[in-house]
Amino acid sequence: MKILLVTWYFPPTRTIAAVRLGKLARYLLSQGHDVRVLTPKEPPLPQDLSVDFPEERVTRTAWRDPQADDAAGPRRPPPATVGSVPEGGVSNPSWLKRTLWRLHASFSDFPDGRVSWQPFAVEAGGALLDGWRPDLVFASGPPFTTLFVGRDLSRRFDLPLVLEFRDRWSEDPYAPPFFWRRWRNRLAENELIAQARALVTVSQPWAKAYRARFGKPVEVVYNGYDAEFCGEGPFDGAAGRPALEIVYTGGIYPGYRDPSPLFAAMKLLEDRGLQCRMIFHGVRPATVTPLAEAQGVTHLVDIREVLAHEEALRRQRESDILVLLQWNDPKEQGNVPGKFFEYLGARRPILVLGLHDGVPATIVKEREAGFFSNDPEEIARQLTRWLEIKGEKGLLPPVPESGRAGFSRDEQYARLERFFMELLGSAPASNNQGPR
Repeated sequence: MKILLVTWYFPPTRTIAAVRLGKLARYLLSQGHDVRVLTPKEPPLPQDLSVDFPEERVTRTAWRDPQADDAAGPRRPPPATVGSVPEGGVSNPSWLKRTLWRLHASFSDFPDGRVSWQPFAVEAGGALLDGWRPDLVFASGPPFTTLFVGRDLSRRFDLPLVLEFRDRWSEDPYAPPFFWRRWRNRLAENELIAQARALVTVSQPWAKAYRARFGKPVEVVYNGYDAEFCGEGPFDGAAGRPALEIVYTGGIYPGYRDPSPLFAAMKLLEDRGLQCRMIFHGVRPATVTPLAEAQGVTHLVDIREVLAHEEALRRQRESDILVLLQWNDPKEQGNVPGKFFEYLGARRPILVLGLHDGVPATIVKEREAGFFSNDPEEIARQLTRWLEIKGEKGLLPPVPESGRAGFSRDEQYARLERFFMELLGSAPASNNQGPR
């Protein structure tokens, strides 16, 4: 197959989305497919992710930053985090400033703050396709400007279009825009998807909703874990260190993902004379410190630097327990943070807080890969059990290999490869085997 991949995030940009798309491009190329990538040159994020894809196959375009064009300052608040990396220059704007920014952006930035990339991308993509004709265009968002770029190129060159929604757009519950913007987003989303051959997303609940709403083929492709970094051991965690070492890597959405039940459990353990420490990598102190202070455990919580991707993978394997925070709301049903599968790959027990029947909690319970609870007393009892095991054996044993079976990136990308081939009529119908 010949595949054009359209994405804002691609190595060396350091985000979990760039990891997903970079590894996908590499996998498809390794399977003998002709893959080309259309992406911006040096978006405003750290540029230190390793690139394992031929640069001659990447078209990096110019783009314009509307924030830099406004002498009065940024026109909208950047997200608090993208993956585990702060994206913008405003760390903690006031409620009024955020509201004014959002109001302005709801009119000016459509479909999102990267809309100024669209003409550059379409021009460069058109020049590429004038001399090379792919079998399909695969556009991955967010940002959702990428989907419009994919649509424009597929329409201009009469090519099948597949759209990937790594996050929801019109139904995104995290930062709901003004009502007129929700209406505008929904109309545009309907028009976009009407022109697509198929959709790809990252969880079964979202896929079910897209199938019901649009009647299109939808494939689920989880983010997966890197077998090349997590494949062989050791998986000894924080062996040799007496305290139970609990680690969280990545950002936090304040007001949605709350570690307070864990902090309360840690206080209970301290009162019983047991040792437990919590280490955050990549969060802003302002999102964690007040919560730790409220539970009286500030001295048990360390906030450390953002880690490069491979360093984060190693740090996960060197922990006793890994924490995954989810929003305790039904709207979180299909949301699966990319680091969840990295956690599974690390084979360390995972403590999940948030929605009891969300995808991460369900997988952890079904595969006996850790523990779920929002109750401080229950969490404290489980931490005590883990401490006892570590005290007896000198380490907390790894989760069985079955806990991560089927979730490697290559296994997930193989699903997408087959899906593409089915859409193009070059593969037999799938039996839909594999983890869902």
